[in-house]
Amino acid sequence: MIAVCKQHVNQGVKMIFLPHVQPIPDDLKNTGVMKCHLCGKKADFKLYNFESQRKAFMKQAI
Repeated sequence: MIAVCKQHVNQGVKMIFLPHVQPIPDDLKNTGVMKCHLCGKKADFKLYNFESQRKAFMKQAI
């Protein structure tokens, strides 16, 4: 899983293989625990990847 803010959803989806997107609940968002992996801002979505090749695809997208 990677966490992203609203601005980086498109880039985040490109980083994962077989994307699964889930909004982060407001109460969890407000804690500030989930940060966007691209800019460090508060994350709005969780992007899941169930493939073992995730790291290779992340390196390729960045």
